[in-house]
Amino acid sequence: MKRNILLLLTVLSHFSVAQARGVFEYDRIKFFEAVKVLEYTDQVENKQSPEIIVDEWAEPVISPSGKVSIYLPPKEVRDFLDKPDGANAKAYLQWNLKRVKKFVVAQGLLAKEAKELGFMKEAKGLLEDNYMGGATGVKDGVNYLFYFMLNGCPACEKESQVIKDIYLNHPEIRIEAFANGFSEQELEEFGFSVRQDNGMSSLFKVNSYPAIAVFNRRNRRYFLTGFVEKDKILKLFE
Repeated sequence: MKRNILLLLTVLSHFSVAQARGVFEYDRIKFFEAVKVLEYTDQVENKQSPEIIVDEWAEPVISPSGKVSIYLPPKEVRDFLDKPDGANAKAYLQWNLKRVKKFVVAQGLLAKEAKELGFMKEAKGLLEDNYMGGATGVKDGVNYLFYFMLNGCPACEKESQVIKDIYLNHPEIRIEAFANGFSEQELEEFGFSVRQDNGMSSLFKVNSYPAIAVFNRRNRRYFLTGFVEKDKILKLFE
């Protein structure tokens, strides 16, 4: 009997220990286990060998990150130089003309913008010098006429004919004309040089059209608005 009791107690004690281990026991953590190191993408790319191209035109290009790529000139260039016949020459010229056309358009736009900025700077200098009463507002012996017009203005259409007459018959007067609301094609139809306003009217504080600013060779300044006859304009340059 005692033997059976001892056996039962032994079984119960083992069961209790197993339960305790189930509650308080944790999986073992290995702090010194080897850690996997991930390489960065650019480092992996640097270790890759560049593609090998057997071609006399091939040129290796190394980027700042160290990545190697291969540059080849356009097909039209390679074909023409490898086999300079008529067909390849025509293809090369067509390819090159497209490039040249882009350069011409860009250069023309830069020249136009530079000219506009130059005139604005010159006009601003004239206004500031005359406002301060200086004697260097205009160059000696040079007469300036700044003309401002607006598309759809009947008086401007009439005044433009007067400006054209002065432009053709009085080369001693330098005319700078500025227009608002006109297309580039419309500006080409005038009998004198006209450019887009681009802020020039604001610089001269023009608030009505047509408007004329005169700077004569004696460094006198006049500002006229509305339609003005030719004779009256010319008297301002005497």
